[in-house]
Amino acid sequence: MKQYTSLQLEINRADEIDNYDTYYSSVSDFSFMDVISTLIEDISYPVFVVKDGSRYVYALNQAAKEGLPPTLLDEVVIDDLLQVHNSLLNDQPIVFFNKQWYLINSDTFEAGDETYEKIELKVHSAVPDAITLNRWKHMVAVMLHRFRSPLTGISGYLDLLMEGTLDSTTQNRATKIEEGVTHLANLMDELEYFYHIPSEFDDSKLEPVDLEPILNRIKLGLSEKDRSRIQYLKPADSTALQATEDSLERVLQLLVKNAVTYSDENSPVIISKLSNKSIRISNEGKPIKSSICDHIFHPFVTSQANNLGIGLTMALLFSRHFGGTIFQTENGENGRISFTICFP
Repeated sequence: MKQYTSLQLEINRADEIDNYDTYYSSVSDFSFMDVISTLIEDISYPVFVVKDGSRYVYALNQAAKEGLPPTLLDEVVIDDLLQVHNSLLNDQPIVFFNKQWYLINSDTFEAGDETYEKIELKVHSAVPDAITLNRWKHMVAVMLHRFRSPLTGISGYLDLLMEGTLDSTTQNRATKIEEGVTHLANLMDELEYFYHIPSEFDDSKLEPVDLEPILNRIKLGLSEKDRSRIQYLKPADSTALQATEDSLERVLQLLVKNAVTYSDENSPVIISKLSNKSIRISNEGKPIKSSICDHIFHPFVTSQANNLGIGLTMALLFSRHFGGTIFQTENGENGRISFTICFP
């Protein structure tokens, strides 16, 4: 616990006050709040200062106020404001606040006779926030605009070239070029799909969702061999998940595809509903390199030459439809790679 034995407040000097205790009890509490508010105001992530005994929010910065109704800012108890999940992400407490998932850091300090707790909400370094995702989508929009026109022109020229010659060598070469153009066009289509994924959370669209029918549909889209690898561990708790069914299916489809692709062809892919707040998708595998693992949800991060590396980013975007997020929760521990979907 940090000890602050004195607060250097630029109001009045203590030696000019006849009765410092009386002055402190009547004024300094307000002055202390002003000082704390000033210190935390420009911090970019949400910060709360809480009176340890009462748990009332003593001060909060602008990032914490955003999205909160003004009526909630008067004598609010922090435990009513932040619903902390202690078991979703290993041993790290996380919270869903203002349509965003955060890690929680806290520290206590003393001032006068009171004990305070400073609570900081920080975005997980490996999981991009909504602002970053939207910036990437804007970048993709620019790329699509710049690349579509020349690609269309090349394709048209190839058609003319193949129609105007009977030379087999020229036609074979043009065919190879056409295959490359088609591959680029398919990549553009994939980026177009990525760009048009909405990322806004609308809690009015949440509904009870049964996981098993979704997994059965996903398995139908796999080869018979890959289908046999999928194992669903049914939980004892049959409480339905709160999500949007279509978005959750797309998230699971992408994560299962990722697990099938990046694991041995004979190893199982295990889907576990840990609770009505989390689902884990695991496969056997060696640890992912840190150069990839640290940015695994970023677009264009991949170890495969013909892969755009946007699958996990798309899964993250779809999870935001129901207020969820995705964390990598195992990276080679016990020979497993695991991703966990968290629900608010």
